Amino acid sequence: MTDVASHGGEPHHRMHGPVSALRSSAPKPKRAPTRVSIITPKGSTTADDSRLRSASVSTPPGLHVSSTTWKRLILTLDGGGIRAYSSLIILRDLMHEIERIEQSLDPRAAASTHTDRIPRDQIPDDVLREGQYLPCHYFDYIAGTSVGGLIAIMLGMFGMSVDDCINEFHRQHKAIPLADDASVVSSIDFPLVYRRSTWPTKRTRSFFDTFAKFTVTATARTLTGSSTTPSISRASSQVSAASSEFRKDTYQCQTLAWCTEVETRRSRRPYAFCTYAEDENDPEQLISIPEVAKAITTPSRYSFKPFKLGSGHFVDGSKQIRDPTLEVLKEISSLLDEAEPAIDLLLSLGTDEHQAWFYEKLRSFTSSAVLTEEDDQNKKKAITAEQGRSYNHYHRFEVPSIKLGWRKKFFLAEIEGETTKWLAQPEQKARITQYATMLVERRRARAATARWETFALGVRYVCFHEACNKSMEGEEGVSNSPKQVFTGRGDFFDHLDRRHELGRLAARGLVDIEEELDRGRRFGCT
Repeated sequence: MTDVASHGGEPHHRMHGPVSALRSSAPKPKRAPTRVSIITPKGSTTADDSRLRSASVSTPPGLHVSSTTWKRLILTLDGGGIRAYSSLIILRDLMHEIERIEQSLDPRAAASTHTDRIPRDQIPDDVLREGQYLPCHYFDYIAGTSVGGLIAIMLGMFGMSVDDCINEFHRQHKAIPLADDASVVSSIDFPLVYRRSTWPTKRTRSFFDTFAKFTVTATARTLTGSSTTPSISRASSQVSAASSEFRKDTYQCQTLAWCTEVETRRSRRPYAFCTYAEDENDPEQLISIPEVAKAITTPSRYSFKPFKLGSGHFVDGSKQIRDPTLEVLKEISSLLDEAEPAIDLLLSLGTDEHQAWFYEKLRSFTSSAVLTEEDDQNKKKAITAEQGRSYNHYHRFEVPSIKLGWRKKFFLAEIEGETTKWLAQPEQKARITQYATMLVERRRARAATARWETFALGVRYVCFHEACNKSMEGEEGVSNSPKQVFTGRGDFFDHLDRRHELGRLAARGLVDIEEELDRGRRFGCT
């Protein structure tokens, strides 16, 4: 399901899209998406429109709200083992430029969650996260293959900052899975004749235990406003699936983790684990985040068994789709039914131009490594023709092949040094500024709409009237839980007006509509 943009206003209804072309007929773990966020909260626009008209939103020069405000913004991250660290260095540069721009504009944005629609003193500190500018607030989808998929999970699902991800890489340096083609002796794994190894190995297990720790220790604000931290056992294999389910609120940034599916008597094919559900009413088995992390990084060499998850078998997808951009484009486009491209920006971060999807698509123009002038012109024409068909803007930041030495303890420093040197080029600096400006403009335009509070602040509305509450018996006693929960402000207004005569009471001067709506707002809900 997806939102359908209406010119001059926010989307307000849903539409079913076609079944994904990547789906197989055999039953598999939760994967193939048949809905695409961001879904607009359903309901009357009366309250939202009045709120927009009454709010004094100061829009900086050059920033404006348009029909493209909620067109999708996508970030993709290459696989390739430890070389995926280069993508984080590029993204760090982009986010630092975004921070500079956000703080230089008027009004200054103290965080990527900033909005003028809600007073600062009404937003809890742990929801605002002042001083942090997070990729999950600038992109609708973050997708990656292999280690790029692990980064996508940390950025998109956990809502981590780029600096936090970099710190995690340094903490777990020795355990980071290496690509099959890593130029180090330690990466060579000779096939075993009688027995194949399982993944993860003893050397890499600590990396996934840390991954599980991030999954379940992130606090989530409940509808009643309290925070809870689920318990966790020491080993990732013992983590409760319910507390670490690979799912994300459909109204927020989504994550796609790509790998390769292995089936008997069938050729290998790309496969995506997605954080949006195929069917909310379908009681499928739970898949945990650590399981997904293991499935997308299991080495594809013969000496390792494919990772079994549900009825599927999976291995690292770097050899097949190191750059997942084309598969992401196909996956999302196949679910949309819109006259104009619903994808506005595609940013691809990688290190190997020969793995870029445009090169794969345009391979027919030349069989040699060097393009002739005619071939080069044909390639440019093909890229130009693609733009405007499925998306409006595309750019790939690709660092030329990074050469690694023989000592693994220097790998991250070597990758960071080469990437930083490449980013210092005037052309790359200009590109970073160009896309940072575009993303800041889009975030500020979105922050002026009613949907932003759901997307960035996790807002839900609950009815505070006694008639709409019920008591629920919990393991630790009796607690009051809201019976009526609403995703959007418009939905909540309709309920109060229909069930509790809000409009009639407001007409008599007994209540203020905006104050009553604010009473039901809850932040950071999952």
